[in-house]
This record gives sequence, structure tokens and C-alpha cells, in this order.
Amino acid sequence: MSAQLSARARPGTAQRQTLARASRPGLSRLARRGYFWLFIAILVTIVLLFPLYWMAVTSVTPITDLLTLHPRIIPGLGHLELGNYGATFRTYPVFSWLGNSALITVGTVVLSLAVSIPAGYALSRMGARGATAAGLLMLITRVIPGTLLVIPFFAMFSDLHLLNSLYGLILADTSIIVPFAGWLLKGFFDSIPREIEQAAMVDGCSQWTAFVKVVVPLASPGIGATAIYAVILGWSDYLFSKTLLLDPTHWTITVGAASLISDLTVNWSGLMAMGVISVVPMIVAFIVLEPFLVSGMAAGSVVG
Repeated sequence: MSAQLSARARPGTAQRQTLARASRPGLSRLARRGYFWLFIAILVTIVLLFPLYWMAVTSVTPITDLLTLHPRIIPGLGHLELGNYGATFRTYPVFSWLGNSALITVGTVVLSLAVSIPAGYALSRMGARGATAAGLLMLITRVIPGTLLVIPFFAMFSDLHLLNSLYGLILADTSIIVPFAGWLLKGFFDSIPREIEQAAMVDGCSQWTAFVKVVVPLASPGIGATAIYAVILGWSDYLFSKTLLLDPTHWTITVGAASLISDLTVNWSGLMAMGVISVVPMIVAFIVLEPFLVSGMAAGSVVG
């Protein structure tokens, strides 16, 4: 009896072995494809991060090693000159410029979100024709080059006594960010069903309460993305900062870094050191805003 059972079991074992051998080529192809895309991802990451790496290397490299025909991609430890950062802080008011940039960025983000969130919600809940016309009208300002807008801003702020004012620059940056930010948030509000608001209003909430307590938390990924967009534009603005801020004590870090470029010479080490210093707040901002993106996505999935 046992021999017969074992004989009957043999075909099943052979079939499993055949299936295992047949599946091996498929797994190997899948592994090769995964390794290929991993290699592509690593290569693209290296290419994208190389400017940051070269900026950091340049900031600690002596100027004599930079002005050569064959600069070192990976400098030796003995060729590093960390004193460039200390010299930059001693020579230029870097802390003052960083504080001005931080104040302008925070003010721009807060004011931009305060305007663009209701604007995006209104565009989302308007009729199709009205939302499209209003959205296109808002986006026209993003098509106009900044060089054409800065002159009217200069004349208007001169009459309003807002020249050389950080608060005036916040207003200027906000006016540039809000049109695209409102249109960006419209897409996130469109993805939130109106039935959720209606259910909240049936439970006793007003439309404003339903918007604040129900819609806004569900749109937190879009708000986080909009905040990141506003942070990048507010921090990296150069055109409006250079035109509207006349006093060097009111300069931002971007204008201050550009001042290291003169007509005859360029302080490359100091310029790159200031560039590295200006990148650090952006990294911190992304770390701070990243939980809002993740929590918003999780909240939306739970409600859905």
C-alpha cells in the first residue's frame, strides 16, 4: 500500500520540479529588470546630486586648486580648507541675510496659503465654465516674465513707501505664488467628493465648519505640496529681492551671495560656501513638511 502511494506521489513531485525549473528563468528576468532600473535610478541620482557635491567640494577647496585645467573630483583630505566658512561669516553679514530670507519665506508661505486655499476651494466648487475662466485668468500672471512685472511693482511700492521693506517683498512674492498655488490646490479639492461635505452639513456643520474640519484635513497633501512650492520660490527669489531691497542690511541670502561676484573677480570658495549654507534650510523645510504629506495621504485613505 505504501509503495502504491509513493508511486502515485511521484508525478506530483515531478510536476513541482518542472514548475520550479520553469519559473526560474522568469524570476531571473525579473531580477535582471530590477537591477537594471536600480542602476538607472542610482545613475540619475548621481547626476542630479553632482552639482550639490561639487558646490560642497568647491567651498572647502583652495582657490589655487580650483583654477587649474584638471581640478580634482575627489580632493584629498590634506587639500581641504574649512576656513572658507569662517572667513565667509566674518566678512559678510550671513546671519542677517539668512534671517531676512527666513522671515520673507515664512511670511510668503503663510500669506500664500491663506489666500490660495480658499481660492482653490472656490475654483473647485464653482461651475465648470466659471472655474476654467477664473483659473486661466489667474495663470496668465505666471506666463508674464518677472522682468516685466518688477518695474510696475517698483513704481507701485515707491508710491506706497514699501521699497526696501521685507513686508513689501512678501506681498510681491505672494502675488507671484498665489495664481499657480490656487490652481494646484483646485486639483486636490476636485478629488474630494462633495458628498463628504454634505454629510458633515447634515450632521450640523456649517459650510465653513465643514470646509475647515473636513475638507482641509483631506487636502493636506496638496497643502503640503503647495507649501513646499511657496518655500522654494520665496527662499530662492532673486529678481524681486534685488530690485525692491536697496539697503544691503535688508538683502536676502540670494542677493548677498550674488554680491560676491564682482566685475573683475569671483570669490568662488566664499560663493560656494554661502551656497551650501543656503541649501541647509531647504533640506530642513522638506524634513518638516514631509510628515504633513504622509499624514494627509493616510487620512484620505482612511476616509475613503
